[in-house]
Amino acid sequence: MKVDELVILVGGKGTRLGKITKRIPKPLIKIGNRTFLDQLLSKIIRYNFKKIYLLCSYQKRKFFKKYHKYKIHNSEIICIDEGKPKGTGGALYSLKNKIKKNFVMINGDTFFDVDYNIIKNQKIKNKSAFIALTSRRKSKNNSLLNNLSLKSKNIFIAKTKTDLMNGGIYLLNKEILKKINNKFLSFENDILNKEILKNKVIGKYFNNDFVDIGSKEKLSYIKNNNFILKNKCFFLDRDGVINKDIGYITNFNKFIFLKGVHKAIKYLNQKRFLVILITNQAAIGKKLLTEKKLNLIHLKMKNKLFSINRSIIDDIYFSPYFNNSKNYKYRINKFDRKPYPGMFLKAIKKWNINIKSSAFIGDKMTDKIAAKKCNVKFYFKKNLSLYKQIKGII
Repeated sequence: MKVDELVILVGGKGTRLGKITKRIPKPLIKIGNRTFLDQLLSKIIRYNFKKIYLLCSYQKRKFFKKYHKYKIHNSEIICIDEGKPKGTGGALYSLKNKIKKNFVMINGDTFFDVDYNIIKNQKIKNKSAFIALTSRRKSKNNSLLNNLSLKSKNIFIAKTKTDLMNGGIYLLNKEILKKINNKFLSFENDILNKEILKNKVIGKYFNNDFVDIGSKEKLSYIKNNNFILKNKCFFLDRDGVINKDIGYITNFNKFIFLKGVHKAIKYLNQKRFLVILITNQAAIGKKLLTEKKLNLIHLKMKNKLFSINRSIIDDIYFSPYFNNSKNYKYRINKFDRKPYPGMFLKAIKKWNINIKSSAFIGDKMTDKIAAKKCNVKFYFKKNLSLYKQIKGII
């Protein structure tokens, strides 16, 4: 069963943060110049959930105003009013007529840097839930399900203190919604705890960064170390880096992959780098190609890579501009055409990219100039396989 819906719990009051959350809900607290929820979404959108539901209660208008029916990458965000506060369990009651398949659920005030594809691919046909587990040492404030043990993927509640605790990321069987009543419930204590005792919950330990902002101490920590929330990225030029540069490619039949490309992209996926293409495509401005046709070429390119070894290109930015184009709209935005940095700046903002942990491989001086303008480390494409070059960099 394909998992393409995500639920984020954002309805809590965050009373432990005192005066801070009297003004603003926890997920909307700014970390640097962006809200915590914005940065959480920048991490999540690479997993291509079709729907992202925000379950709102406390100061719900702020969520509705900023996020309701907002589309980001391949996801649409839907805000749901749970009414008066119903806790982490009762909030799910409002999903009963909306979700018909298994879904992922997370807390809107924690960040657990796991690969969501691992979560989505878990088999829970005869189980109620899968939980991503973390170490107690990574959160001093979470008192819910924090003495857990794991044996052959099955989760148990230990009688003595253990190091494992709930990491706040769940894959939930749609059937669990039948157990939710329209009243105040703790998902952890009133629902999940009972399912664990029935041997209906499995899990996996992840040794990844875990951050919660539920206390002033933890909030201060993430504000001083906000690089943890950012993505690292490998930007790649297209022609001459991904495919053989034979002039303007107007048909996918002319698209010839260079050596080691699929292996290189898979390697970057495994190292948790975003892979984003940045490419000038003046052929559109010259009327040799339409944007629709270019998007089709790129779709076939991505599908081919995925069919070879499940390698994934996360995003593609292209500049269709040409100074002398007969179509005015393809003459006006020079800032998006390399050597200008417009495409990079759009990607950096959308994906919350840590420039210091990122790099760009191109084959022209215009690539190098564009990278320099936004302080991204640049490498010229070498005359060897892309995989070997990237492995030598990382």
